[in-house]
Amino acid sequence: MSLGKGAPPAVASLDRVSCPVERDTDRFSVQHEARGLAERAGFPRLAAIEIAIVASELTSNVLKYGVRGSVVVEAIDDPARGPGVKVTAFDEGPPFTDFDQALSDGSDENGPISVSRFANRGGIASGLGAVRRLSDACGWTPEPRGKSVWAVRWLRRG
Repeated sequence: MSLGKGAPPAVASLDRVSCPVERDTDRFSVQHEARGLAERAGFPRLAAIEIAIVASELTSNVLKYGVRGSVVVEAIDDPARGPGVKVTAFDEGPPFTDFDQALSDGSDENGPISVSRFANRGGIASGLGAVRRLSDACGWTPEPRGKSVWAVRWLRRG
């Protein structure tokens, strides 16, 4: 699995959907589009649902930490790996100080979160961990007005 800062794999895009993210209900549109695109790309039902979960988690993070942004879901093809789906969330929030730490359940980019803070933060700090588990590669890239967080899931895993 590829993790961390840097560019996602360079692959050809076959089908692409872009969804604005400005309000909480946008998560449902992104989930629907991600699942549909994954199914069109040949992913079985369970894998398509997992890709929709990845898209939903990244959308939630845009809303919680990035103010506003968008999510792009693409069917991709890599000569070595074959078909896949890439989900990229763009937001206007600050860059990560430690992305690898943020991937750990129960942590944010600054380290473990105390249980007393969970109630006020709108989650249990497992979203990026779920993205990592349900993807074959994930990372982030600084952008001129924020950042992008990306995740790739290949049809043939391994």
